[in-house]
Amino acid sequence: MALLRLLTDKTLGIPNAAYEDKVRAELETIFPMEKWELTLVVKPYTDENKANLYKTELRKGIKNALTAAAKSETDFRKWLGDVHYVNVAAVPKATLEKSKANEGWRFSMMGIPAANVAAMGIASHYQGGQDHINLGRASALLHELVRDGLADIGGSALGRAVDPADWDKTGLVVRPITKVLGVTIPSDADDGKLAIKNVRSTTVKKILASFISIEAIDPKAAEQQLFDRMKEWADQAWMLASEISPFTSVQDFEFMRTLAMTDQIAARQRIQLRKKSATRSIVRIYYGPPGTGKTLTAVREAVRQVDPLFDDAGDVSKAFTKFNDLTDQVAFITFHQALQYEDAIESIRPVIESPQATVEIDSADIDADEERSTAELRSIAATTSLGFRLHEGVLLRMIRAALEQPNKEFVVVIDEINRGDISRILGPLISSLEPDKRLGAEYPIGIELQYPRAETLESRLFLPANIHFMGTMNSADRNIALVDHALRRRFDFILVPPEPEMLRATSDADPIELRALLNALNGRISHLMGAEYSIGHGYFMACKTNDDVIRVMARKVIPLLAEYFYGNSSLLLLVLSEDPDGDNNIHLVSAPDLAYEKLFNLNRDTAKSLGYRPHEANAALRFDPRFWDDAKSAPAPGDVEYAVRAIQKIYKPITAGAGLT
Repeated sequence: MALLRLLTDKTLGIPNAAYEDKVRAELETIFPMEKWELTLVVKPYTDENKANLYKTELRKGIKNALTAAAKSETDFRKWLGDVHYVNVAAVPKATLEKSKANEGWRFSMMGIPAANVAAMGIASHYQGGQDHINLGRASALLHELVRDGLADIGGSALGRAVDPADWDKTGLVVRPITKVLGVTIPSDADDGKLAIKNVRSTTVKKILASFISIEAIDPKAAEQQLFDRMKEWADQAWMLASEISPFTSVQDFEFMRTLAMTDQIAARQRIQLRKKSATRSIVRIYYGPPGTGKTLTAVREAVRQVDPLFDDAGDVSKAFTKFNDLTDQVAFITFHQALQYEDAIESIRPVIESPQATVEIDSADIDADEERSTAELRSIAATTSLGFRLHEGVLLRMIRAALEQPNKEFVVVIDEINRGDISRILGPLISSLEPDKRLGAEYPIGIELQYPRAETLESRLFLPANIHFMGTMNSADRNIALVDHALRRRFDFILVPPEPEMLRATSDADPIELRALLNALNGRISHLMGAEYSIGHGYFMACKTNDDVIRVMARKVIPLLAEYFYGNSSLLLLVLSEDPDGDNNIHLVSAPDLAYEKLFNLNRDTAKSLGYRPHEANAALRFDPRFWDDAKSAPAPGDVEYAVRAIQKIYKPITAGAGLT
């Protein structure tokens, strides 16, 4: 077969016009001239190519092995052969009626004989000035268009997207070359295989990067097998030219290609806007009383969203470890009163730029009366200047990452979401939170960025379906009122209640029953104030001993209750089952002293003449030192047994004849 031999032979066709005519005749059986514009290029190595390959591209391990075997650069040049690469292009004429031959996309075949590489597929036109990295990324993005477009009409795409291994390593090598000039390639050089990088120029790299879909060819393939596969590719290429946008229009294709090379996110948005797929976005708030593990729940669910196979086996610390490992796909932000749109989304921020060139001070600028040495007179004054940069906040950064990698899941955990001014922080983002307003959904809504990256092409940002938001909210915090109905409608609210069943008794001989303690406290709090003021099990999860419980009660739980019942200390005593005249109390109660003479050193009538009016005063509460003594160098119970009885009294049944008076 003339075509396959041309693709793989190092010398054939240099120059051999007659043989190229045979190849064209074979190609025209698949790409007839009335429908296709054919181009065939056989490019020889130049002396500059060969010199550069030996000096800069040939792997060090291979070069050392050749040198050890007494093989010179001249030997390597001869081994490379004459043909650098062969490139075949077939462009549908229907797309070229109003366009130039160097625009649009085409069926393409490429051979690199020295690497034993041949490939075919769909490629865009090659231009010498293209950056192969950006070109490869744009080609991979266009591959999605091919795949999705064919799927919409019941077809499937041939080949795969290009990869850097295709132009640098062995991504297209079907039959590896393990020897050069009879010298075995060392195992530390691309696993003992000849990489394409050793034998190709930058031009080849860019041509390969232009492939939208590519498939390697076996150099020893049977003639009929190769022709059958080429026919399948030709049929697909024609289908793209006749039925699938933007391939049916060179102008539309070139716009998408340029956009993909300039701004990947904007191009991906254009692709996603063409789809009307169901979305799976999660927009959720975990709410509940303090200490119920809302943040733990959000972090665990964020990890599971990114890695569905993750299982922490009941150890929440593993979820946090995993969360911190997934820094590219998850983010954590705490809302607060000072946070605003410019912090979370985008802003222009000042930055101190690097010192400018040093400035010499001439001796003429120095007062003549001052005696200075020459070195002192030639002093150097370093200067700095103020510049500005575009700041992308964590939310915008994660949105862009999700747009760039649509096959991955991204999650933003917003802790204490109701503590910030949500409307001010999220701004226009609020309208796009809903799943049906996302990119690719039924009613997509874009955000007009204040500082777009590529303002000449795209300034609108859409939220992709693969970014999720999980917030936490303390139901006992009155700031919950800041969450208006518009925001509530866009979030799913999931209650995270206290779970007393997760608690166990302490390990002491006279244990404190933590489950019973929490149930008793929350039953009373719910009755007096409402269930949203309950105490979470998280306060006691780390308590193993009675000492632990006493410390948590004195330092965390009772101060929280004091805040709940501020101005009404009698309710605090009620919740803690404390009879001021009873035994084993946590608090000492001091009745307010209302004696005018003692308080003000004045009699009652004088106090009244000065405007004093009698009022009710709450009893003063302080810890009984036997329960908790803050006067100690290390605050602790004065009597541990007493402190334990004071806590047990909260949940143990009241004995006959006892109770609050």
